[in-house]
Amino acid sequence: EGSDQHRGWFQSSLLTSCAINGNAPYKSLLTHGFVVDGQGYKMSKSKGNVIAPQKIMDQFGADILRLWVATSDYSGELNISNEIIKRVADSYRRIRNTLRFLSANLEDFDSKNMLININEMLSIDRYGLYLIEELQQNVVKDYEEFNFYLAMQKFLSFCSEDMGGFYLDILKDRLYTTAENSHARRSAQTALFHITQSLIRLMAPVLSFTAEELWNVINKENKNTIFIESWYKLPSHGLSEKELLGWSHVLDVRNLA
Repeated sequence: EGSDQHRGWFQSSLLTSCAINGNAPYKSLLTHGFVVDGQGYKMSKSKGNVIAPQKIMDQFGADILRLWVATSDYSGELNISNEIIKRVADSYRRIRNTLRFLSANLEDFDSKNMLININEMLSIDRYGLYLIEELQQNVVKDYEEFNFYLAMQKFLSFCSEDMGGFYLDILKDRLYTTAENSHARRSAQTALFHITQSLIRLMAPVLSFTAEELWNVINKENKNTIFIESWYKLPSHGLSEKELLGWSHVLDVRNLA
């Protein structure tokens, strides 16, 4: 149907119910624009600009299609083209690379016996907990307000910038060169464990297949599905305002380099 009919149905039912009953006919309502091609034109067989969802899933996988939907601002028309899907695939690859690093460095980590007390963790590892806590609060809030594209923007930025461009980049030497059971390495792995447990839950509503795949990798003894889990309860990072400000300055200096 045309946009005027599509949106008019909801508008007319709202006005009618408010006039007769004094309240809306629904508790909440989310409506979105139509899918159009990369130039904003309506898709039609005669133009040959139709992109079938099954073709995208066959070529890239279902999670790429789901990520495209979630990263699109549905308040307007939703543009799709081969180039747009390829850019989404690149974003997905960055997310997956982050998850691969996390899971690889937790391979020998037993959370039941090896978790370090938060107060005994290195300051930068506690700052990693602060970063994931901020992300989780913001993403959950965006989900609740149906701002999926904002949630995914923050999620992707966290993986590529906060993790890949900062924390994990600094962490590599410590993870690869310190003794296997050293306090320094276990401190890093404790932070990575909490970060991974939070990320896998945050991504599950959108990257469902990837989340389930990762869940099976990092929870070898837990045969349940990720989809019966709740949001992860993160431990408090315990950093003071002065310490947080100090790490903020470190980031500022790093970004100037």
